[in-house]
Amino acid sequence: MSKGNPNPVQTKAFISKQFQAYGEIDSIPLSKKVTGIRLPQDVHEALHGLSAEDRVSYLRRVISEAVRRDLIS
Repeated sequence: MSKGNPNPVQTKAFISKQFQAYGEIDSIPLSKKVTGIRLPQDVHEALHGLSAEDRVSYLRRVISEAVRRDLIS
């Protein structure tokens, strides 16, 4: 039996900021599903040398460009 708050209240301001994605590309809507992969250790370390916001923006841009170039066009 859960002992949490039986009547939780989440304000509209809280909900709107709860899942903010950064690094949107040209205001194109982002997928609701996440794509995750394991990378070689040296690549992982280089990526994690970036700030979280820079890393997400960089990966989103590079992957999007490669898929559009190699698979969509």
